[in-house]
Amino acid sequence: MILFIIIFSGIECQEPPVRISTSTCLLPVPDSFWKSASALESGFRADEFCQIITESTEESSRLHSLVIERHGKLVAEIYRNGKDRPLNVRYGFRFPFTGESHFDMQTLHDVRSISKSVVSLLFGIAIDKGLVTDIDSSVLASFPELADLESIQHSSVTWRHLLTMSSGLDWDEWGHGFLTSDEARLFWKTDLVRFVFDRPMRESAGKKFNYNGGGTSVLAEILIKKTGKSLSELAEEWLFLPLGINEYEWATDRYGRALAFGGLRLRPRDMLKLGRLVLNQGVWDKKQIVPKTWIADSLKSQISTDITILSGNGSKVKYGYQWWTGETHLPNRTVSWQFALGNGGQRIYIVPELDLVVVTTAGEYGSVSILKETGMLLDQIIATAD
Repeated sequence: MILFIIIFSGIECQEPPVRISTSTCLLPVPDSFWKSASALESGFRADEFCQIITESTEESSRLHSLVIERHGKLVAEIYRNGKDRPLNVRYGFRFPFTGESHFDMQTLHDVRSISKSVVSLLFGIAIDKGLVTDIDSSVLASFPELADLESIQHSSVTWRHLLTMSSGLDWDEWGHGFLTSDEARLFWKTDLVRFVFDRPMRESAGKKFNYNGGGTSVLAEILIKKTGKSLSELAEEWLFLPLGINEYEWATDRYGRALAFGGLRLRPRDMLKLGRLVLNQGVWDKKQIVPKTWIADSLKSQISTDITILSGNGSKVKYGYQWWTGETHLPNRTVSWQFALGNGGQRIYIVPELDLVVVTTAGEYGSVSILKETGMLLDQIIATAD
């Protein structure tokens, strides 16, 4: 039997609950930051909402967590045990007999490529600090030691192109096995920037979206170069401490560098804080942590993609600055949302129209079906909101 935990009123249940059919959901446990509110108080149709939450605890569910807040208050919080392959344990290569992992509100979880969205927030802060003055300037101009790689095409790649994954560089990541993808090779390369740029141009910069975790590594490298601090130190100083995120890990490569493209590990409630920060246009505790204009540009559809598996209804998603954008199509309305995406079922969804943040974690690394499954879950949640 798969064990799971529903958090409410300080009690931990280790047996499946009776299917909820009343208008009252079990409330998450409040803490020093998060208060809780019922589904009805939060503007959901409670019976429908609670049905979704109950289904997320069933044995067929592949989620490790589902945490939802609306109007700044926790509405639902589910944790389930399950198989996991965290990057901080042999880069995700766990032995098959290690069994299930335990998850609760205190457990750190891989967020994988949500790390990219965090790097984008840090990049926006760096711009505000004057460390990067022009996102339309050539990337290679900031790395004169790589002058031998400069060509008209390579020099045309800007920070904006890296942020929108439209560099045009010949990079193969999605659709390839882990050991043969260019992303996997980032674990071992001494000079990350050279590795990313020392390749042909597949097409002109800015023309087409092509998923590229190497570009995120280069974004992180300029922050490290400009400040003399590690990526983990910058994240703690600029972002995590202001948000009260005190527990986190950032898995590192063989040289001790934080894996900018996917190594961050957070608790789901802290993932929720990042979502609320972005939903509040970069403001936290009445302080502007990330520039408002950067948040707006990050969440704007900067480039189209041909990707349909990330939305529950099969519509194409678009891309901003290391953040994705999409829509839920209901019979009577269309609701726009943005999200940070991580391999295996990691999501931070923000829905501005509903003042809603939804977080999921799972251990389905490499699974295609979990991509659509989480998109459908978001659609279901949105459909219950008034």
